[in-house]
Amino acid sequence: MLDLAHALTVATQASLKAGERITQGYEEKLEITTKSDKADRVTQVDTDAQNIIFEIIQKAFPDHAFLGEEENASQSDQESEYQWIIDPLDGTMNFTHRLPFTGVSMALRHNDETVLGVLNFPALGYMYTATKGGGAQKNGKPISVSGCKKFDDAMIAEIFSDRESRGKKVQYPHSAAFRKFGSAITSLAFVSDGSVDGTVLRCRLWDVAASEVIIQEAGGKVLIKFDDEGDVRGALTCIASTPEIHRELIEFVNLNIKRLDTP
Repeated sequence: MLDLAHALTVATQASLKAGERITQGYEEKLEITTKSDKADRVTQVDTDAQNIIFEIIQKAFPDHAFLGEEENASQSDQESEYQWIIDPLDGTMNFTHRLPFTGVSMALRHNDETVLGVLNFPALGYMYTATKGGGAQKNGKPISVSGCKKFDDAMIAEIFSDRESRGKKVQYPHSAAFRKFGSAITSLAFVSDGSVDGTVLRCRLWDVAASEVIIQEAGGKVLIKFDDEGDVRGALTCIASTPEIHRELIEFVNLNIKRLDTP
């Protein structure tokens, strides 16, 4: 079995190096291109950050597989029981507008189970980490999800992305408050440390993989459902929250997105 403490040290170092590139990017004139949608942006900083991470991971763990958001065949063709899932710069729209809700997400999976997660927010100075069975930390201090027990009292983050809601009439939950950060890993990180009580995301695996283990180790619940279970790069729905409001949040999704079966 891999030494997870060592793997976490490597992942943290890689996320810090990638974070340095993101910090530099805040001062640069950015060339922006789009992928699937005008809100789905990519910059050279995204690519540079992923390459930085890949080089560090490959050097430390040459037999591990690697799946990154910025698709690169040379980084994705390795077969292994261990796979790194990387979003080098989540919240690129925020980043191009010089907003701080953006960061690096790194997860390690062992035979399809997430065993390590790192989230680094360089502009905010936040580092979230967790290993399976080892608890969750923010800047080295233990964290836990909030004590919210009633959906009516909850602060819920995100719900619909810009791409999901543009031009549509959308319904929001009857919770106490709603916030939208424009970054999947920001909403998920804030669930893990109790800043918000739950979130619903329509995104991709690299957006949620690291947060899955961080939130679970912080005492929360996470449900991830792919639209197509055979497509690891495909769209998915992620619901994360305190245990007490999880079922009601799933029921809200069932009524308004209709993609999940209630457990």
